[in-house]
Amino acid sequence: MEPFTLQLANGGTVTGLANLPAASPTTTPRFKPLMVGLHGASYSSAYFDVDAKHTAALASDGLGVPWVAVDRPGYKGSTSFYPIPEQSSYHEVLGEWLHRYILPAVWQAFGEPRGCNSMVLLCHSLGAPGAVVAAALLARDDGEAKDAGNPPGYYPLSGIVASGFGTQASGGGNSSSGGNNDNRAHVPIPSNKEKEPEDDPELITFPAEVKDTMMLPAGTCDDAVYAHTARLNEPFPARERDDALPEAAFARRFRTHWAPLVRVPVMVAVAERDPWWEADDEHTSHLAALFAASRKVEARVIPGAPHNLEMSHWAQAWYARCFGFGMECAVGFALAG
Repeated sequence: MEPFTLQLANGGTVTGLANLPAASPTTTPRFKPLMVGLHGASYSSAYFDVDAKHTAALASDGLGVPWVAVDRPGYKGSTSFYPIPEQSSYHEVLGEWLHRYILPAVWQAFGEPRGCNSMVLLCHSLGAPGAVVAAALLARDDGEAKDAGNPPGYYPLSGIVASGFGTQASGGGNSSSGGNNDNRAHVPIPSNKEKEPEDDPELITFPAEVKDTMMLPAGTCDDAVYAHTARLNEPFPARERDDALPEAAFARRFRTHWAPLVRVPVMVAVAERDPWWEADDEHTSHLAALFAASRKVEARVIPGAPHNLEMSHWAQAWYARCFGFGMECAVGFALAG
């Protein structure tokens, strides 16, 4: 993948990686999405381009669908949005930046020039809640944008894919037992105390050996993948983690306000060996029910899989499914007018 830097309308910067296959008159789909990756906490856009086997570029090249992975604000060269307003949360500010600045800039730079008809977000872990907030804000603003003839700031979102995020925390997080999820015993779950406004984020860095145990327990990936842990590891804001806890104020707003506003199709996957989220049909059914206004919702457990699907034995299958869903969203978006 090739690195890029974009200037945002608010004066900030967003960096990332792009894979832009040449269009083919015989094989490129008539309606193609711009697939946009949003990484989770402690990673960057490089999460989606680990090595020759574990990369979104394989599906992108094979299907002729453009791919862009952004470094979320505060990661790598992307401008931070701190401080967070007192009554807001990390994920709500992230969602606002995605909606107002980042996704419009990405669409104008990569979507329109490549002949894409819409955008689909592929979110990993804590990249997901901000994407849902952005989609909810877009649903609120979409009528005005269409009436104005797609003004600056517009982006045609047609779907969301998410894994590694949920609403029901695993009971193993504070326990020494985790059933089949032995890695859950190592997961730090902090208390959810009230957060004061801060000019600079309190940063956390996972030790590599702890991160491997949580994200990719033994047997779920090629041994060679572990060699990339240190290179991919990034410090991340404590607020990013704390505001996503099920008992946090934002998490309640996510369930009752933001998710119910989303209108685009949604596909959600919970990995069976995820250390943070319950991996059962009750949880996936609850997740699906939150998106009451969505035109289509798919939610399921992936048996045996770890939190980091994109780095695991499931990587190519998962990317194939995500790009397939994205292409389906693009066709539906086109035919819906």
